[in-house]
Amino acid sequence: MGREPELRAVLDCADHAPATGLVVVQVTGEPGIGKTSLLAEIARRLRERHVGVLASASDVLGKRIPYGAVVALIRSLPPDKTRAETLAALEISVTEDSGAWFGRACDRVVRLLTELTATRPAALLIDDLDHVDDDSLALLTLVLRRVSAAPLVLITTSRSHTSEPGAESLLDRVEQHAEVVRIDLAPLSGSDVTRIVEAVLQTPVDEGLAREVRQRSDGNPFFVTEIARSLRELDLVTLDGNRARLAVSPDAIRLTRREALLRRVAPLENDTRLVARAVAVFRRVRLDQISLLARVASLPEETVVAAFDELLRAHIVVHDDDRGYRFSHALVGEALYHEVGPAQRRHLHSLISARLLDDRTQGLPVDLLQLAWHLAESAAPGDRAAVSVLAEAAAQARASAPETAAALCARALQLLPRNAPERAELLALQCRVLARASRPASAIDPGLAALESLEPGQERTRVATAVVSSLFSVGRTAEAIELADEEVARGGAPASLQAQRAVLLVYNNRHEDAVAEVARVEALPLTSPAEGVIVFEHLAMLTSLLFQHDRTVEYANRALACSDGQPMLELQALSVCASITALAGLVHDASWRVRRAEELAGQVGAHGFRAERAASRIALDWLGGRWDTALDGIGRWLPDVEAAQADQALGVLQTIELSIRTWRGELDVAARLASLPAPQSVNVSRLHAVTLAEYLIARGEVDEAYALLAANVGARLESAYSCLLVARMIELDLERGRSHEAQKALDRLSDVSSTRVSPWSRTTIRRIGGVVRRDPEVLKEAVSEAALGGLEFEKALAQLALGEISDDEVPVLVEAYTAFQRLGAHGLRRQAGNRLRALGAKVPRARSKAPGLLTEAEENVARLVQQGMRNRDIAAALHYSPRTIEVYLSRIYAKLHVSSRLELARVLDAKPR
Repeated sequence: MGREPELRAVLDCADHAPATGLVVVQVTGEPGIGKTSLLAEIARRLRERHVGVLASASDVLGKRIPYGAVVALIRSLPPDKTRAETLAALEISVTEDSGAWFGRACDRVVRLLTELTATRPAALLIDDLDHVDDDSLALLTLVLRRVSAAPLVLITTSRSHTSEPGAESLLDRVEQHAEVVRIDLAPLSGSDVTRIVEAVLQTPVDEGLAREVRQRSDGNPFFVTEIARSLRELDLVTLDGNRARLAVSPDAIRLTRREALLRRVAPLENDTRLVARAVAVFRRVRLDQISLLARVASLPEETVVAAFDELLRAHIVVHDDDRGYRFSHALVGEALYHEVGPAQRRHLHSLISARLLDDRTQGLPVDLLQLAWHLAESAAPGDRAAVSVLAEAAAQARASAPETAAALCARALQLLPRNAPERAELLALQCRVLARASRPASAIDPGLAALESLEPGQERTRVATAVVSSLFSVGRTAEAIELADEEVARGGAPASLQAQRAVLLVYNNRHEDAVAEVARVEALPLTSPAEGVIVFEHLAMLTSLLFQHDRTVEYANRALACSDGQPMLELQALSVCASITALAGLVHDASWRVRRAEELAGQVGAHGFRAERAASRIALDWLGGRWDTALDGIGRWLPDVEAAQADQALGVLQTIELSIRTWRGELDVAARLASLPAPQSVNVSRLHAVTLAEYLIARGEVDEAYALLAANVGARLESAYSCLLVARMIELDLERGRSHEAQKALDRLSDVSSTRVSPWSRTTIRRIGGVVRRDPEVLKEAVSEAALGGLEFEKALAQLALGEISDDEVPVLVEAYTAFQRLGAHGLRRQAGNRLRALGAKVPRARSKAPGLLTEAEENVARLVQQGMRNRDIAAALHYSPRTIEVYLSRIYAKLHVSSRLELARVLDAKPR
């Protein structure tokens, strides 16, 4: 009642989903303002429209159940095979690798939503998002990104003025690829309050009564109802004719919102009220827990049964499907819980945990996470038994629910004295689960604290490795190498940690030290196949950074050999080393590795190392001239990479998209990518500098581009991608008539050319050398080198350079023109076309630019661009997200063979309307 405008707004958003993909609506408001009622009405209306509805409601207890919200969403669907398989995939695994488990669970949920939305729109309705468990939020963040193109609407409710980092992170991530509409429920109007009061009193009311109720309730519908009911029960309302009015002066009424709420349970018998308080401690109870409820309430079991039935009749407690019984409104439970008082609450939690511990001792089945929650609420500092249970629960949850495990560790640490010997083990576990949950910044401090006490051994090595990796992930490479140095100096550091340290030397510009480490690390003894895979992966990365690419392939092969036929280790070796060789431009080597990794992942159902395979596949498509495929892959893989917080792979995807968008002239899209922080990884940051410089050049900021290139080269050209960086500087020198500087830079490049053995480096050195010296033979070598290496764009660049200096290479120039046309690099295509015209040669015809190729939605976007509107304005006008407009523009540019908004406007101007 009184929420018709908000209801229409939400349903309008849902109507947009089939055209735009994922739409998110966040409904906020204070407790009792009507969020849950509105959500229930939304669900009813959507079902009437034949929308598939998945609904979930969370509470304080639900926040402690790993994946509880996701499971509730799926259970709300009618039973079928896909639903059963998805629920099975979400069963917590104690032993399975967390990456593999999480990946499979995500895939199952994605598959369910994909099948559901194949024939009709669907809606996810989550009540009380601020009470959703962190593990559900992590899974939903990834899943929603992967189904963002589906006709799906996510509608959530949450309390105003609350700050739950997990829920906020979910909405922030989703907002990057979907429109998020925020609706705040305001207090009801006077007329709406009057309607509710009349419904409660079942008679018309006068203005004074309605106004008094509105003032005391602040227009909150829950409290409007409770205050109106209390006024009736206290005989403070009388009939005057056919209208109800207050029977006493308003000043004589002592009735606040809290008092009205507690009056809901005041008429209950004392025993029934005691049971209600006990239920408030449980939050949710099952009938098989009546005996435990009786003990907590200190009442005979038959008395509790009668009292429980009375709570049901009074609608204070309601049945909640297969999850037991809960309070009809969270406010009732919260009021009773806080009425108990902190000391009594703690006592009641203690009674419950004592009973559960006793049951456990007798071998009866006990929910470990439920026991851990009651202990967390009741245990006193120094309670070693509680710490032991919390640690056990954390260890059980760490593989499949690392967020829950981290919270349990934190509570256990609060209970332990600062000097307790158990702290080191708990801190170590907390560090490792946070690292496993892709929260490297949070993993560092507990890991460092654990290392202060841990003795040398396997656990110390694991923690040190996790901390070093976490420091590296957040860009604190100097601290990472310092810690690695300390661990190696202690003695007994395993080969895996020493190999990791060797790579960090390069990241800290200690190249000579890194070169010396290669042979030493290679000679270290290996304790297991897993360690062998890790060591040779690091050596492959290290030699790639040192430009020893022939050895890179050798070490990648040795990593694979160390896997010893174990599928997960083989998958790791293939995936990680494929990403290393792909980024080195070793196209053929990386291609077979990633192809074999994808085959193996399909055979064994493994989901680990997806980020590495994503980076490999997209880099190969980029280098191989399959740019449309690369962009599609970025859209498909980006959610996996973001969810894993795989910074290097994420940097690769962003860098490649920036390169493609820039060369295609899509500078409005490229601008967003250029504004993102540069990748932290040393090698990817250098590649990013090349692409960012190209973007700056396209914008006319040549001096800034030159300075950026120079800053990343390195004094001795020791930096990754230094050949590409110097080559672009030389081209800029030539364009600005600085031939002397260009020759000096080429001489520097020639001095190191013998050490650059990858096809990408050799092609670049030959191409730029041929351009400076105007030597067609050297340029032909560059073309051949690129062709043999599978570097299609580099091949076209070399062909264009050859055609520019030679009048006898028209076929080569035509091939370059065709390649640029296929890639969508229209600036380079026009350059090749102009040279062909200058030579009197025929320019291949471009494909039709007919605007009729556009879909209706694309035509609408294009026309608004023609009118001079900005992306954000177009998004608002068409009810899309700005990111969706970017995607549409990319498709429009590709279809019409244009590279700017001006060119698009000209094409449309030529079309009759």
